[in-house]
Amino acid sequence: MTRVKSKETYTRNYAKKSLRAFLEGGKYSEKPMTLNWITAVITSSGVRGDKLREVFNELRDYGDRERFISVLERCEKENLFKEN
Repeated sequence: MTRVKSKETYTRNYAKKSLRAFLEGGKYSEKPMTLNWITAVITSSGVRGDKLREVFNELRDYGDRERFISVLERCEKENLFKEN
């Protein structure tokens, strides 16, 4: 029996894994992972409000601190932490 993840779980995991890759500096990617790239990924994922805040809280001590702060500030500026 195959277990299927909900769309919410899938999109949250997608946003989290993408943020983690960005915080690692994109060292395993052929394409540059810029601030604009991660912001677009988070925006297109549809993860907002408290769910997005949880993703950031889980990764607050992970990877490059300057990159973390820059994407956090960008998401705040673009009101992505507000519910839809």
